[in-house]
Amino acid sequence: MADVTAINASPRRNGNSPAIIDKMVETLKAEGKTVDVFNLRDVQGSGCVACYACKKTGKCVRKDGITPILESIAQSGSLLVAVPDYFGQPCSQYRVLEDRLYGFVGMNENGFFCNVPGKKVAVVVTSGSGVESDNVIESISKVMKVYMQADVVGTMHYQERPDGPFADNPKAIEEAVELAKKL
Repeated sequence: MADVTAINASPRRNGNSPAIIDKMVETLKAEGKTVDVFNLRDVQGSGCVACYACKKTGKCVRKDGITPILESIAQSGSLLVAVPDYFGQPCSQYRVLEDRLYGFVGMNENGFFCNVPGKKVAVVVTSGSGVESDNVIESISKVMKVYMQADVVGTMHYQERPDGPFADNPKAIEEAVELAKKL
């Protein structure tokens, strides 16, 4: 069982999301934490098919490349996600995973509940357009707070325009390090 599940949702091998995840994972490991890292670009899986079997078992019953990610999330105490903003929305690789989180969620007379509540979550959103991504950060944070009943300990938005590549930005690197330390 890892202390932290880190998810890079970027379809790119190089770019700001992978660079930020790498720096944050490096920081977490330096703090003595164990980390499971998943790059969604390498995962073969599909979204929720609304079979509702999870409502009987408490977890998604589908078996594909997303299964080990869901198992890591269930067992770890913290979750780190780095998600590119594509056209004002989380990228599709992240949305496939997010839909599968439904397997952790139930509903009773008091409203939604989560089978794996109380995780610390850090949300990183990257964009290259120069357009604000507040709605993407808010959307992901809402899912984590409301449905996953998680504690969103912080968020980071990194815009390549006008700031340039993350690896060349000492201020952004420090922000990523500090956010990682909250997990």
